Amino acid sequence: MRLKALTNLKFFTVLAFLTLILPFCKSTQMTNAPKPLEQYATEEETPLISTLTIPINIPLDELVRSLNNSLSKQALYEDYSFDDNGADGLMLNAWKSRDMTLSMYGNTLKYRVPLKIWIKKALLLGASAEAEAELALNFKTVFSLNQDWTINTQTEVEWHEWLKNPVLKTGIGDISVETIANMALNRSKKTLAQALDQYVAQQINLRPYVQAAWTAIQAPILLDSAYQMWTKTTPTSIGMTPITTYGNSIRAKIAVECINDVTFGQKPSFRRDSYLPNLNLITEAPDDFMMQFATDVPFAEAERLAKNMMVGQVFESGKKKVKVEDIMLWGNNDKVVVNTRLSGSFNGNIYFIGKPEFNAKRNLVEVKDLDYHLDTKSFLLRSASWLFQGPIKKKMASAMSFPLEENVNYIKTSAQSSLSNYVIQPGVILNGTIDSVSVQDVHVTPKGIRVDLFSKGKVNVDVKGL
Repeated sequence: MRLKALTNLKFFTVLAFLTLILPFCKSTQMTNAPKPLEQYATEEETPLISTLTIPINIPLDELVRSLNNSLSKQALYEDYSFDDNGADGLMLNAWKSRDMTLSMYGNTLKYRVPLKIWIKKALLLGASAEAEAELALNFKTVFSLNQDWTINTQTEVEWHEWLKNPVLKTGIGDISVETIANMALNRSKKTLAQALDQYVAQQINLRPYVQAAWTAIQAPILLDSAYQMWTKTTPTSIGMTPITTYGNSIRAKIAVECINDVTFGQKPSFRRDSYLPNLNLITEAPDDFMMQFATDVPFAEAERLAKNMMVGQVFESGKKKVKVEDIMLWGNNDKVVVNTRLSGSFNGNIYFIGKPEFNAKRNLVEVKDLDYHLDTKSFLLRSASWLFQGPIKKKMASAMSFPLEENVNYIKTSAQSSLSNYVIQPGVILNGTIDSVSVQDVHVTPKGIRVDLFSKGKVNVDVKGL
């Protein structure tokens, strides 16, 4: 009888021990809610196109100074043959003797070029005579820009005036030959004008300069080394308005369409550089630039911020409690999935889901209406309904907030700094102001949460030296 009682006591002791440890053993097993799929929209994302209008102002005084410097030692015309130009029996050299002057009306230039002239005329029986003089030629040039970035000019000599009358040098003395020189000069005006047009065509080609700027603008720029924040501009088209005059300046507008990307990481990938297209001649361009660009909050960065706030937090409901061990994020179409690993009275993964939106009042991106995923909700109703009564969902919603103010302000400050007295080349200065930066859209991509930004402002290029 005593043996039977002892046996019963051992049985109840073992049963009581098992009753105590079974809940603990159950909590150490992973019990996961059904996992939501990671999937994204299949359609290709439309690039954000920005329009950058750059007014160009070139003071006529600067242009004239540059021309005088470049032509100071160059012959404008050289003819050392009696046989060319239809065997005219005339040699003629001309080079600039004093500073030229210039005025402009629309696409027409009028300029006065003082020249020193040397003339040699073939005479009968193989004889010849030379003459020297100084005169001012008054040119008119109508110009236009070609799509291949060259300049087309049509020049004519309108009239001339003698600054030093031509003198014929002969063996018996110097003889004034103004009448003969006028005849020779009148026959040479067309040739002089053609030579000047040929010189412009050979010397002035805008494409190498535009190509250099086109390539330079596409280089990625590290905005912030701490956050590894990069920006890249990829231009897609370029246009230019007709050149006009205003006061004592030459004016035109260059309009560039481009794609601007902002991203994060040590070695981020960027879209390929574009090739310089032909010049698109346009009639008008807006005064303001309108910039659109995208900045990403990568899932890894969003996870880091959420973990800082949530991992280690303990939530209680009655006698039950759980601890947040880890958080992972991914996309599910236009929503974000928050994989939350818990330990304690519930040991496993549960999933929250919500759509990221921009909160203008708080200036941050938040996952709005964050709630248990539908499959997680059904699962917990069967196995751990007490989790619904705790504050974990509300706390998780507050953790899914990502401030933008610092990033936006930094982008604005960095861009403004780049637009302040930016030296394109010596004497060519770009200045600009950024009026505003605002959020246009927030959506989910395979990389993270993408924020589309929009900014407005003005830029201007002044030429203070050529």
